[in-house]
Amino acid sequence: MSSSRNVLYRPYNLVMINNFPSESKPWWNRPLFGGVSFIERILGALNPQQVPELALSLHDTELEELERIVPTLRMLDNEQYSAEFLLFMSIKHKIDNNLDDYKGLQTFIKIFIFASKNIHHFRTINRIELDFQGKTQVDLYNLIEEQLNTNSDPILFKQLVTIEIEKLCKIIHNEPTKKALLSYQTALNAIEEDPMGLSLLLLFKKYHISDYTIFNTTNIILKQLKKQDLSNLKALVLMVKVNYEELDKLGQLIGIPHNETQFITYAKILQYIALLSRYENNIYRFQQLIENVNKWHKHYLTILEIRHEYPSHKYRVSPKFIENIPGESIYFKYQDYIRITESL
Repeated sequence: MSSSRNVLYRPYNLVMINNFPSESKPWWNRPLFGGVSFIERILGALNPQQVPELALSLHDTELEELERIVPTLRMLDNEQYSAEFLLFMSIKHKIDNNLDDYKGLQTFIKIFIFASKNIHHFRTINRIELDFQGKTQVDLYNLIEEQLNTNSDPILFKQLVTIEIEKLCKIIHNEPTKKALLSYQTALNAIEEDPMGLSLLLLFKKYHISDYTIFNTTNIILKQLKKQDLSNLKALVLMVKVNYEELDKLGQLIGIPHNETQFITYAKILQYIALLSRYENNIYRFQQLIENVNKWHKHYLTILEIRHEYPSHKYRVSPKFIENIPGESIYFKYQDYIRITESL
């Protein structure tokens, strides 16, 4: 009976000792820093163990590899990577990967951007179709609309239209008309560069949109946002509400759903386009920085693992083991963004 009590008694006391608050332990057995007590440091200093040669060699090799990357990190690090820029890159990551509260917005944003950038080409096409109404020209316009409805191959579409316009230019001797046809062809070629362009042209024809004032509204809003704080989504929602009538015309055209979140949807679209306009030139450099930080991070993790496995209070380590790791400050600056990109 007594032996069974002893078996139960010992582990109970062991648990109590291990869980005893460090403040109640003697001063010599309390952690000084890093969870290492004074007595552990004394014992380690009196009888240090040898770090295995393989671990030493790996530590120094990884440190050298890491140090080679650091100059590139310093060159690519930039004061322009502000909190707002990092917000933009976070939003861009969500849009590109169809994530979270930006899920489903990628296509709408692409349409907004493409239409805003190419609105003058759509206007040219519409103006020429209204101003030049000869039989041969009208036949051309009808052929184009027919091809938009039936032909899903943009390369074939371009070939057919080019052949027809070249035929017309050979039989038309009126210089203004010929010049207009060539301008018409140039505008068509410009919007054909993206498959979205022909889809938009078909939508404009289908819904008889001819003045394109809906795009004027978006461009005016984007100009107003050029110097504004774009991190405040609530302020953008207020701007959307003021211009909602025109924005909703475009929304209906491209299929933005009518629901309780539509004001926020338009605000997010405008927010992203405005941020893209502000920071587009910084994207590539920042992506290069993150790519190199990720390379650096792999070496960094190996170094930390070795240092943790062979701490200086127990082992006889080289001076390099206790040096600060170069590039840490840059990593800590962007680690939240790196976590976001690694979460996929």
